[in-house]
Amino acid sequence: MRLRGFFAEQRATYKTGADMDLIKKIEVLGDSILRGVIFDELSGKYKFIKESAANMFSLSNNVVINNHSKFGCTSKKALAKLSSILENTLSGDFVLVELGGNDCDYNWTEVCQTPQKNHRPNIELSEFKNNICAIFEQIISAGKKPVVMTLPPIDAEKYFDFIVNGCREKAKNLMEFIGEKSTIYRNQEMYASAFEKIALKYHIFIINVREKLLAVPRYSDYLCLDGIHLNALGQGLVKQILDDTYRGYLASVQTQK
Repeated sequence: MRLRGFFAEQRATYKTGADMDLIKKIEVLGDSILRGVIFDELSGKYKFIKESAANMFSLSNNVVINNHSKFGCTSKKALAKLSSILENTLSGDFVLVELGGNDCDYNWTEVCQTPQKNHRPNIELSEFKNNICAIFEQIISAGKKPVVMTLPPIDAEKYFDFIVNGCREKAKNLMEFIGEKSTIYRNQEMYASAFEKIALKYHIFIINVREKLLAVPRYSDYLCLDGIHLNALGQGLVKQILDDTYRGYLASVQTQK
């Protein structure tokens, strides 16, 4: 769906009047990426940063962001809390959705301990697809405007090294289970692709962060040591992508006047 056509449609259904051109509020439903979680190498722990993409976009564009994103959030958890979120939003509000990174992940500790077992992802791909469809349908039925942000790519090499943490036994067992390191990337790609395809099916506008990051030389430089979370540079890049998208919306508004 083209940006101009999408936002022209949203403007017609979402707002009326010359003073209602600017988006005033966005509900955000996502995981640690949109929450602004990074891995702090000094402390060896995950932490929130104030300079997250969502926070910086909100400040620079004077848009209220109600961020319901949670560290470790899956599509199943998001669906469970969606009703309460929608009850507190006005008809026509935009809901930005970004999910799948935790669904496709595994309990790597268990995998490394017993690689011979048939370990499964946190949320099976088929269930993930059903959950995403249910999320979109619930948002649309409530009179809201869903928008999708695609999953940033991961660095399988980095993530592998982070999981095994220098332990040869873990590395051996993990390789026994996955076969090759690129399996980790391909697994996440399956969920990312499914997420995008479902959004297209429902004619939902897509902010293609994944495509933008993959086009950047050495995109791994925008990821934390763990290879799966955006670092401060990555959050800044996503903020720029959000800004560009919003400017596209404002430009489409001007052409309609």
